[in-house]
Amino acid sequence: MAIMKNFETLRTLNNKFIYKSYEIVESDEAIALHFLYELYEGEKVTPFYHRIELKKDEKLSTDFSMDTAVFHIGLAEAISYYKIAAPKVFYIECGYLTQQQKEWFKKLYFNGLGEFIYLNKINVTQDDLVEFITADEPKFAKIKRDTQERAIIPIGGGKDSLVSYELLKDVFPDSLLFSMNPIVASKEILDKHPKSAIELKRELDLEKILDFNKRGYLNGHIPFSSIVGFISIWLGLLYKSRYIVLSNESSANEENIIYNGQKINHQYSKSIEFENDFRWYVKNFVTEDVEYFSFLRPLDEIHIAKLFSEHAREHFFTFRSCNVGSKKNEWCGKCPKCLFTYIMLCNYIDDATLQKIFGKDMLDDEALRELFDGLSQSEAVKPFECVGTYDEVNYALTQKYKSYAKEQLPKLLQNYEPKEFVYNLAVDFEGENNLPAKFQEVLREQVAKLHF
Repeated sequence: MAIMKNFETLRTLNNKFIYKSYEIVESDEAIALHFLYELYEGEKVTPFYHRIELKKDEKLSTDFSMDTAVFHIGLAEAISYYKIAAPKVFYIECGYLTQQQKEWFKKLYFNGLGEFIYLNKINVTQDDLVEFITADEPKFAKIKRDTQERAIIPIGGGKDSLVSYELLKDVFPDSLLFSMNPIVASKEILDKHPKSAIELKRELDLEKILDFNKRGYLNGHIPFSSIVGFISIWLGLLYKSRYIVLSNESSANEENIIYNGQKINHQYSKSIEFENDFRWYVKNFVTEDVEYFSFLRPLDEIHIAKLFSEHAREHFFTFRSCNVGSKKNEWCGKCPKCLFTYIMLCNYIDDATLQKIFGKDMLDDEALRELFDGLSQSEAVKPFECVGTYDEVNYALTQKYKSYAKEQLPKLLQNYEPKEFVYNLAVDFEGENNLPAKFQEVLREQVAKLHF
């Protein structure tokens, strides 16, 4: 077994990372984006080849210069390779960034790699993590595009994006559905709507990444939603669609733990802080003609679970939120995401159906005790997964607890103490969100129909 590399030791080797180039390869059938990165370890150079491919259809148009958007996709994608050794110096040879842009990406890399920093026990500040050094040319201009009042909805296969899709499909019937390397649940939605489907293939230079992992180099979570963000903006330009409609809720704003004064949030790139930063960056440096926002931002997980139970019945046995089991199209029944999703839905989908979906009564599985405590106890470390707040979990568990006679309680609830607190189910549409008026109107109408 390889000895794990240490961040500080790697820093003393004066490694450097280079974003060498991007290339747009267009044929009659597809558009491919090729990115080249290099990691220097002394005299040794490892090239990484990264590729994205999009099949063309009649709705797509390439009659514009897309370099600005593609360059930024490459800068977001680079983080998968940069993190291997996390060098101090990051050279960009294929484009220019202003100091303001460099500071923006320094913040993204620092906060987006927060979980990576915590789990690898790295002591570093935002200023010291990475220094971007760019070429003087080319300087990228903002892209102008005559976009239409149409939405692109990223579909991940979980309950949140399916709620957005179900609530918007009749009001915005010409919406496009986008999925990258779709899992079975996502593919099913795309296949039902082939004329509205955008399926993108993303290829990491995975063998080289895994080789570095085997040799003990650094590994960890990346801000994947920031990559989806930049790719979505490119798609909005290609498809002349003004709105990129994400499905991130309010609970994505809560951190997992504080480490060296830094809020470590597994969902940083789904947070309102990132959303606001990203909207500002795109408007100032990429395009003013595509707008990125989260449709579900005013809601919490309780509202979304209720909406899913009422509007997405046809997806009960096909949706998947479990990252562990996604490739096999199953719920693993052992991870924080499975348990959290079960807890959120347990008051709104009957027990028999829910147990059929997940393959068991997850609240009756003593093996999940540690995960249960991590989700429900604020003094525990919140699992590094896309899960909700302690209050959301405890509201759901308390409601479920009250539905049982004491002698019937499942194992995980037998020692649970119900939380007698007032959980505010009112939705604050005046709070921090970026919903355009027409989208907020749809959401308000659906929320008004909810009865808990």
